[in-house]
Amino acid sequence: MPKVSIIVPVHNTERFLRACVDSLLGQTLSDIEIILVENCSTDNSLALCHELAATDSRIKVLCITKADLSTARNEGVKVATGDYVGFVDSDDTVLPEMFDDMYKVAIEHDLGLVCVNLHKIFDDRPEKYLYPEDGKIRLLSAKEMTTLNLTDKSPTYVCTHLFRRTLFDELSFPENIYYEDRASTFRFTALCGRGAIINRSYYRYYCRKGSISRSYSWKHYRDFAYANLCRLEFINHSGLYSEEEKASVASASADSFLRKLRHMLSKAKTPEERSEAMEWCKHIDLIPKGTRLPLKARLIRLYIRHLL
Repeated sequence: MPKVSIIVPVHNTERFLRACVDSLLGQTLSDIEIILVENCSTDNSLALCHELAATDSRIKVLCITKADLSTARNEGVKVATGDYVGFVDSDDTVLPEMFDDMYKVAIEHDLGLVCVNLHKIFDDRPEKYLYPEDGKIRLLSAKEMTTLNLTDKSPTYVCTHLFRRTLFDELSFPENIYYEDRASTFRFTALCGRGAIINRSYYRYYCRKGSISRSYSWKHYRDFAYANLCRLEFINHSGLYSEEEKASVASASADSFLRKLRHMLSKAKTPEERSEAMEWCKHIDLIPKGTRLPLKARLIRLYIRHLL
């Protein structure tokens, strides 16, 4: 049984897959399995998956019939055999020590989850580091991990987390939406028992033109709003926070939720989209009383209340 299963959803990433897999085969933790989950590619990704699998027995190929990132991750988890599970997108790469360092911290401290930093690499502008890079290891309670996640003070990306596999006995990733990370990782931190954050960027996240992270369709705004709605519902109803804490923790999600609602309203092109946006506006009451909001968000909330 491997120590870590690394699940790599593959969809039309033939150009980048080899570099991704090479970065995994080069891990200083050798006791791993790499599960390539091919989901309905129309390029030569499937053939490349099998070609790579023929070079190393640690690589497995799983084919599914639905082109969806979360579905691929969920199906990969079902066949994973490692004690811990990590995820890497097939157009990204990771540093050689990433899974070794995460696994050692998890085992040494008996943790349910370990999170690391990432830095974003763009086609057309300098790299961007989002979090502290001092290399410190912060051991945290589940509530502390969750609060940092919900307040955007730690990475929300699935691919920056190493999960104890048993967490998936209770949870899975939401399917058929973008920004599934933002809608889900806080649920895992809440159940992790104890966790850790390593203040170092091991994950190289490529933000290419046309990628989900740089796309702005109505569906993108809707799904981002949905992710924030999930966060607000959790803050209100999980029982993790007092009334005073709710207002403090909800600020980032509430601000983002309101801004995405404004985009949904302004970009709606059909009566159906407009109607759906208006239905979503009714959820602004989930923003806890006393939540501090920037001026722009407060104005958006006043505008939405006027529409309702």
